[in-house]
Amino acid sequence: MSLVVGTVLLGIVYWFVDQRLSQRLPIALARTLTVDASSAYLYTGGCGPTQVGRAEPAQPPPGTQAQATTIPADAIRRAVDTGQDVTMSQLLTVLIAALLLLAATSILVGWWMSGRVLRPVHGITATARRLSEHNLHERIAMPGPDDELKRLADTFDGMLDRLEKSFDSRRLFVANASHELRTPLTIQRTAIEIGLADPYSPEDVVETREQLLALNRRTERLIDGLLNLAVSERGNVQASPVALDELTADVLRQTRPAAERAGVRVDANLAGSVVSGDPLLLRQLVTNLVENAVRHNHAGGFVTVGVSAGSLRVRNTGPIVPADRIPELFEPFRRFRPNRTGSAQGSGLGLSIVQAIVHAHAAQITTTANHHGGLTIAISLPKPPPAPTPTSTPNPPTLTAIPQT
Repeated sequence: MSLVVGTVLLGIVYWFVDQRLSQRLPIALARTLTVDASSAYLYTGGCGPTQVGRAEPAQPPPGTQAQATTIPADAIRRAVDTGQDVTMSQLLTVLIAALLLLAATSILVGWWMSGRVLRPVHGITATARRLSEHNLHERIAMPGPDDELKRLADTFDGMLDRLEKSFDSRRLFVANASHELRTPLTIQRTAIEIGLADPYSPEDVVETREQLLALNRRTERLIDGLLNLAVSERGNVQASPVALDELTADVLRQTRPAAERAGVRVDANLAGSVVSGDPLLLRQLVTNLVENAVRHNHAGGFVTVGVSAGSLRVRNTGPIVPADRIPELFEPFRRFRPNRTGSAQGSGLGLSIVQAIVHAHAAQITTTANHHGGLTIAISLPKPPPAPTPTSTPNPPTLTAIPQT
C-alpha cells in the first residue's frame, strides 16, 4: 500500500513539475535574454570571430561597429526543451531513488508493525490451543490500552470464566449424582445380604422386601428427577397458551393427600391467568414448588399458593433459611439440612428443575426468606401474544330490484 501510494504521489509530482516548466520556463528565459540583449553589444573585429562584450564602456572600442542582434524564437524553444529535459531527467532520478527508499522503509516498518500488532493475537491463539478442561484457570490478562485487541482478550477471559464455572458445576453434579445413586444401591445390597443370611425367617423376608421397595421408589424418583432436569435444561419449549389457575388447581388436588398426611394446611388464591409456555414443564414447575413447600415444612404449618395475572407465588412455613444460603437451594442435590442422605422422600433436584424450567421460559424467579421461617418464591411468566384482530370485510353491495314498467 505504501509503495502504491508513493508511486501515485511521485507521479503527480513529476507531472506537475513538467507542466509548470513547460509553461513558465520559456517566458522566464525570453525575458532574461531580452534584458541581457539590451545591455550588451555584439561586435566583429576584422575577419576574426565575433566577440561579445559587456556594456561597462559607454562607447564601443575605436574602429569597431556595433551591431544589434535578435535571438530567434526557435533557438529559445530549443534551449528551453534542452533545459527541461535535463531538469526532468534529474528529477526522475531523484524520484525513483526516493520511491525505492520509501518501498524499503515501508517493508521494514510494515514487518515491525505487523509483528507488534499480531503479537497479542498469537498469545490468544497459543492460549486457546493450550487450554483444556484441566487448565481452564489460565487467563490471557492482556495489559495495555483499551483497544480492540484488549477487548478481544478480555472477552476471551470472560468466556473462560464461564466455561470454568460450567465445568466445575458439571463435575460437582456428576459427583453428587454418583453419590445419590450409590447410596440406595449400597443399602439395597446390605438389605439383600441380611435377608439372605437367614432365608427361613419370614419376618426378615418381609422387612427386606419393604426396604427394597422403598429404595427402589427412591431410585426411581432420583432418575425421574435427573430426566426432568435434563429436559428442562435443554430449553426446547413448545409455547402455547396455558391457563395457569386451572393447572395449579389440578396440581393442588393431587398433592392435597400428601399435605394432609404431613399435617400442613394448603390455602389457595387462584385468579384467572393465561401464560405462554409448555404445559408439561409448567405442571412440573408447579408440582415441584408445592411438593417442596409441603415436604420442607412442619406439622401445623401452612402453604399459600397464589396465582394472578402472569405470576405464581408459593409461600410456606418451615425452618429459618439464611438469606445468603438461598442460592445453594437451587443447586442440584443441595438440601437445607446437615445430613444430605437423610431425605428419603426427595432427591434434592426439585428447585434445580424449577430454575431450569424458569430459564427455559425466559421467566423471572424471586426467592425471599420469610422472617419466621420458610420461603416465598414468586415466578413471573411471559404472557401469550395477543390474538390477531380479524380483518373486517366490507359489506357486499345491496341489489335493489327495479320494477318493470
